[in-house]
Amino acid sequence: MSEIDKLEICKQTRKFAAQSLYIVLKKLLKSQKPISEVILRDIWLSEMRKNKNIFPDGWYTPPPHGMIILFGDDKNIQRFDYRNARQEESWPREDVFLARKNAVIFCYASPVDNVTGIIGDFGITLYFGNNADMKQLLKTCLRINQDTFQFAKIGMRISEVTIFAEKQMDKYGMTNQIISYSDKTLKNIGHSIPATNEGWTDKEKKILSVGLKNWISAKDVISKKRFFVNAKEQIKIKPGVAFTIEPRPKVIDKPNLPSSLNYHTIAIFKENGEKELLTNFDDLFTLAGMSYMM
Repeated sequence: MSEIDKLEICKQTRKFAAQSLYIVLKKLLKSQKPISEVILRDIWLSEMRKNKNIFPDGWYTPPPHGMIILFGDDKNIQRFDYRNARQEESWPREDVFLARKNAVIFCYASPVDNVTGIIGDFGITLYFGNNADMKQLLKTCLRINQDTFQFAKIGMRISEVTIFAEKQMDKYGMTNQIISYSDKTLKNIGHSIPATNEGWTDKEKKILSVGLKNWISAKDVISKKRFFVNAKEQIKIKPGVAFTIEPRPKVIDKPNLPSSLNYHTIAIFKENGEKELLTNFDDLFTLAGMSYMM
């Protein structure tokens, strides 16, 4: 399998996760029935499981099924000020319901191609209100991702990319709220798409090939294969590699604004020297009435 194939698999897997969320969220929003975090997660998961090219669950577990769903609104942001999504208090809940007006939601899934083990993570924050500060925060969060991607170049060290992103956040009076227990530095703005920087070993391939029978071992292989986009990583960007750009910027002097309104994007660097930022946000922005993000 060539490196360009890996990037295309990542791209299509992520695209499917985004399209599945759009399908289910559009249906749920038309309904008058209460929508809990667990309801959205379970229906989205069911829609994704229609794709027989991906494993039934995502690799990022816990939380259950490798998915994050968080609901809040303009005045209730407690769900978004979490330290790490792996902790049980941040898992989707049955008793937290979508506010039809002024809702803020974060949705994340971590699907995995069941032949290659390539992941296609997708995450988005949607806002259904009109608070000017909230809108500006969302635009700034996405802009930091975009500016960081534009800065990144083949041959550049990962640490340089991270330091640039940190300076961008500082410029906007923000700090990165990510706490990653898998990363020895604890702070990062993302991680590699496993097996794009270096291929799977024979042992890893064997474990992934029986992933349905032993998902715990398979998802651990994926997790441990990552390098982190942090300020100490000396790996250089090379053709064929892909990594996520997903900081969680918090406005330092505005504690009333949540800290997890992040956007999960993926930077891919093609064999021909071109690069592309995977977003897949536009349809969902339109659904939420977020034309200001387009």
